[in-house]
Amino acid sequence: MAETEGRWDHKAVRFAIGYPILLAAGFLLAAFTFRGQVPEPVAWLWDAGGGRSFVPFWAYLLGGAGLVAVIGVLLCLQAGLQTRPPISRKVFMAGGVGMSMFLVTVLAAGLIGQVGAKDARDTHPDPIVLASGSGATLALAVVMFMIFKPDEQWSPRDEEALLEVLDPERVRNTFVFWAHARSSVFVMLAVVGINLSLLMLLVSPWISAVITLACLVIASMLTLRVSVEPEEVTLAFAGILRVARISPARVLRAGAGAVSARSYGGWGYRKRGKLVTALVASGQAVDVLCRDGARYVFSAKDPALAEHVAEVLGGPAAK
Repeated sequence: MAETEGRWDHKAVRFAIGYPILLAAGFLLAAFTFRGQVPEPVAWLWDAGGGRSFVPFWAYLLGGAGLVAVIGVLLCLQAGLQTRPPISRKVFMAGGVGMSMFLVTVLAAGLIGQVGAKDARDTHPDPIVLASGSGATLALAVVMFMIFKPDEQWSPRDEEALLEVLDPERVRNTFVFWAHARSSVFVMLAVVGINLSLLMLLVSPWISAVITLACLVIASMLTLRVSVEPEEVTLAFAGILRVARISPARVLRAGAGAVSARSYGGWGYRKRGKLVTALVASGQAVDVLCRDGARYVFSAKDPALAEHVAEVLGGPAAK
């Protein structure tokens, strides 16, 4: 029960279920008063010449009311999910209210257009009802969007704020940064890749595609995302290709300093035995030695970040 209460906004859910059902019931009662004033069967689909598909009067009423209730509830109910962003909940509530009202407008226009007719094949939906109802529907949807205010929920920002008060050290040691090669390297890759790929189009589009893909792969290997948490440091090229996870519990020693990528085999991802390197440029890097003999060397954005990451991984040993 607690899970349900935490997931759903009960006030919004009650409205989401009640409004479409009451609207459908209102349409059913109002439309029933036209019994005997419309032909039997009634048209529910029209073309330029008039009605072309027909159903019994009761089927028109019950089917229309059911459609209004089901579609309205399905849309409005999405606004009751507390896991959705507030703007999404407002859109669903306004959309559900507007759509259910618009369906009633279409059904009413179709029925009013057949009042007094002897044959449904000679009828068309009433344009005045359709136009005025559509305008009212749009206005109602806008008003609902403006007045519906989802209950404020516990957000990740609230979680961070509470954590900062309760455990400021953890907050300080939880961060993400990107390390990348110099901008000139990416500019050179773009120039070479574009020129070569355009030139190779004259020879083969496949070769051109391969060159373009190769340049993208090289560029991705020159961009490293480092996600730091007290329990784990994760390395991922281009923020997608994860190449290492380092737990501080495994670390024997961690330090920071300037390195030359050439000394470790070059830029990008390298693995030689128990040595794993993730270097996007020569410069500041973190050097980690684990208790099992594994060693990780990866780029950092600047000396301060390198020192901080080494401190998180090595604790007192990094100082």
